[in-house]
Amino acid sequence: MSALPSRRALTLGAALIGAAALLTPLGIASLRHASEEPVDAPAAAAPAPPGAATALADGGDGPLDGDAGAPADGAAALLDGGWDGGGARFELPAWSASSRAATYGALSADACDKEMKRRGIPHAPARGAPLVDRPVRITGALHGVTFRGDGVAKPRSASPFDIADCRLVLALDDLAAFLTTRGIVEVVHFSMHRPGPAGAVAPTKAPAKPPAGKKTPKAAGKAAKPGERAAKKPAAAPGRPNQHALGLAIDVAAFVKADGTRLDVKADWLGAIGAPPCGPGSEPKAPSPHALELREILCSISTSGLFNVILTPNANEAHADHFHFDIKRHAHYFLLE
Repeated sequence: MSALPSRRALTLGAALIGAAALLTPLGIASLRHASEEPVDAPAAAAPAPPGAATALADGGDGPLDGDAGAPADGAAALLDGGWDGGGARFELPAWSASSRAATYGALSADACDKEMKRRGIPHAPARGAPLVDRPVRITGALHGVTFRGDGVAKPRSASPFDIADCRLVLALDDLAAFLTTRGIVEVVHFSMHRPGPAGAVAPTKAPAKPPAGKKTPKAAGKAAKPGERAAKKPAAAPGRPNQHALGLAIDVAAFVKADGTRLDVKADWLGAIGAPPCGPGSEPKAPSPHALELREILCSISTSGLFNVILTPNANEAHADHFHFDIKRHAHYFLLE
């Protein structure tokens, strides 16, 4: 018998090799498509958004379990692909109680302290911010990223604008881990804490209700009769503090890379008021490398569910020169403008 393969065997072998060559790129393309396809799910049953913290011990009163908060975990929380030059489909993460914003917002002050210490976040207690639940100052770099106040007259150790609630600090720690993967070593901000309006009080989870059966006095709001003492006017409602007064927000002006490159929000965002910040229609007016990189960073942060609210220069003129990131305790939504 001849040692040479038959013509039929050669034909069959060629067909099998050709099929394998075709199936290999198809399989890779299928995996890539599956990883990029956004998931639509009702909020009530939505899976945790990318990078959501796995759980909190003791029902939200203990430190994060596992390795949550480690540099790799923080970086993984913020995925690539939130925006690209082709106007890729973009969606806010579905609300989930296990999102990072909700996880950090639900922490008690003691649990937040423990988590900062567990991560080894350099910080010190702060004073001069009466509406901040657990005020601290960041005293060193987070994952190699420094947070620096811009145009602040006082040094960081004394400036009221460098005070933050410990819950925001945990979010900034995750943010820093992500920014490190982009070669960023400095975040320039205008402020974190800002004093609230006169008479403002920190909000509670639920407003106090009058005791059951108690009615408003009949004399309230009525003019006094001759010989009677006039009814006392109700006290003015206290001012409502914003997230800066609570130490739960930061206004970012620029990101600075290790090579000195500055991604400046005012100079490089190049958006338009009313336009979507991410996804179709969000393309910068001039697609410079800085503008494209700034958008990719911003949209990846939004996709992560790390902050409840993100406002860009597309929101209004008041935000023309910065990104506003904040955590709202007990909120159940994400907002990007």
